[in-house]
Amino acid sequence: MFDIDINEFDYNLPSEKIAEYPVEQRDKSKLLVAFANESKIENRSFDCIDQYIPDNSLLVVNSTKVIAARLNMYKPTGGAAELLCISPISPSVDPQIVMSEKNECVWECILGGRNIKQGMILEAGHGELKLFAEIIKKTDNIVKAKIKWNNNNLSFAELISMLGKVPLPPYIKREAAQEDIERYQTVFADKSGSVAAPTAGLHFTPNVLDRLQQKGISRAEMVLHVGPGTFLPIENDVKSHKMHSEQIFVSKNEIEKIYNELSKSNPFITATGTTSLRTLESLYWVGLKINRGELVANNQDDLLLDQHEPYQYTDNNIINTKASFESILEYLTANKLEQIAGRTRLFVMPGYKIKTANALITNFHLPKSTLLLLVSAFIGRNFWKQIYDYALNSDYRFLSYGDSSLLIR
Repeated sequence: MFDIDINEFDYNLPSEKIAEYPVEQRDKSKLLVAFANESKIENRSFDCIDQYIPDNSLLVVNSTKVIAARLNMYKPTGGAAELLCISPISPSVDPQIVMSEKNECVWECILGGRNIKQGMILEAGHGELKLFAEIIKKTDNIVKAKIKWNNNNLSFAELISMLGKVPLPPYIKREAAQEDIERYQTVFADKSGSVAAPTAGLHFTPNVLDRLQQKGISRAEMVLHVGPGTFLPIENDVKSHKMHSEQIFVSKNEIEKIYNELSKSNPFITATGTTSLRTLESLYWVGLKINRGELVANNQDDLLLDQHEPYQYTDNNIINTKASFESILEYLTANKLEQIAGRTRLFVMPGYKIKTANALITNFHLPKSTLLLLVSAFIGRNFWKQIYDYALNSDYRFLSYGDSSLLIR
């Protein structure tokens, strides 16, 4: 672990710099291109990004899909309540399985509302369609809720698409609108389970992806289901901050794409967003643990990596990145598995050595956030300040619906 003063990662973010709505056309957002080796910054448009990503390299994206996880409910007394579904518990911890459920399911939720006790049944509905949520466990505002509905022809995914709302970030001070259903979702979103978008991917359009493909740039897709913990600031001490746990799912086929890129003489990987980078880096440490015989199981609810694990290893007992991904592939083959699945709490902070990516596409993040620490670790402890000052002085839009940056190490 490293001694870090969180106040070094504070800056003044005026409210008018926070984007309340997306730009009209996804790929017309601004793109700040930063070159770490030269401490150079360029101001472009996102639809020019293909000019900066090397030919025949690899783009890694997070194909998670945001669910309409915010449910407006009513107490038996008629008073208002709210549930934000954050992670499934039953009949599976895999959101894909739970979203297709047609009877009942159990979720961990964030509860809003007053005087709501364990055992209470909340209700929501539209016409004849009714949803019931029994609070079966309550710890502060975190609850375990058993959710049932009165139409077993509907899957849970269909149900919440009818009754739920897109859970916009807390710093967007408006209700979710119809356009958010499409715009708070990437064009490659596929696997349902996030309560927040992997926002770096929001700028991509089919045209941008086509131009990248024409340059021989291949795409690897992985899934990190983004949880609400991504918005939690670091209050005081970096060392005592409890990193949120998020589910990752990466198929053997996609890991092979990464391994093939790493096998080149000059590999180049561009990570789309902090979630893709956290997944890539988590995979590196999973491969190291496999190589060292320290990973003995891989179930969907396994904690694959705790937040401080990487900091326990010295340079003398790590392996190169290619060898790590080779170990993962050998493990999957030997155990007849088609994917790596589990949870990561990886905390990337200044002093951490990036193992996987050469470039990072990312939006502009909150002061004193874990995401800003990750950016600093990636591009340089001092250079991030120059980048953010430039963005603030050049009318860039910040946070989830804001503009983008391409950080090249």
